[in-house]
Formats: sequence, C-alpha cells, structure tokens
Amino acid sequence: MMLRNRLRGFTYLELLVVMLLISIAVLAALPHLHNRYIAMKERDLRRSLATIRAAIDRYHEYASFGQIEPWDLDWMFYPEDLEMLVEGVEVKESPDAQPKVVRFLRKIPIDPMTGEAEWGCRAYDDEPDETALTCENWYDVYSTSNEQALDGTYYNEW
Repeated sequence: MMLRNRLRGFTYLELLVVMLLISIAVLAALPHLHNRYIAMKERDLRRSLATIRAAIDRYHEYASFGQIEPWDLDWMFYPEDLEMLVEGVEVKESPDAQPKVVRFLRKIPIDPMTGEAEWGCRAYDDEPDETALTCENWYDVYSTSNEQALDGTYYNEW
C-alpha cells in the first residue's frame, strides 16, 4: 500500500528540474522577442513618417498650384507646422470657386520611439543635415529619439 502512494506524483527534484528547463527556454527566447518588439516599433515609425511626409507633400502640391493662400509673405509653399495639417486650410479648386477646408492629417501621429506626438522638423531654408524642434516651412520630419535602430542607424536620421 505504501509503494502505490509513492508512485503517483512527481518528486520535488523532478519538478525543480522541469521548472529549470522551462526557465532556460524562456530566457533563451527573450532576446528574440525583444528584437521582434523593436522591429514592430520601427515599422510603426516608418509608417508614421510616411504618413506625415505624404501630408506635407499634398499640402505643397495644393500650394504650388496657388490653391492655398499664403500664411506668410516668404512662405515656401510648405505648412507652418503640423497643427496646420490637422486643423485644415482653405483650398480653392479654381479662382471663382468657393473655398473648402481640406484636412491633410486626422491627428498628429505618435512617435513610437518616444511615445509622444512630437516630431523634429527640417525647414525649407535649413541645411540638409540640420535639425530643429521648431521651424517654419515644414519640409520634412524626423523622430526626436536619439536611440540606435536594429540596423545600426539612428531613428532621428530616418
């Protein structure tokens, strides 16, 4: 009778070995999971940058055709800031047509690397490698994160 009760369960040593093996497997998988998470955030960053840049280009196209009134005397057909793209601007399809408000972005996308809806900008008058957090004539945007990407580049250079 005593022998039968002893054969039913696992010993503490067997449970400890199984838990140790599971722990080793989880620890081996963590770096891979972390890289997958970072790659997902990088994909979201590329998508957000493409969305904002497309909105800036669309604004510039309307402005180049004279369908948007200048917001400043020396504007370069680019928006003053990203809020202008969200709030919308009056666009005239033709000189005698009624203006309609066109919104280029629904909202300012969140930078997945910083978790904020703030972006660095490059102005039309800036040097190509110059970066600023506030500028007029938004020509391009970049992430304000100084972290290094999986491919070795920096997010603020994308």
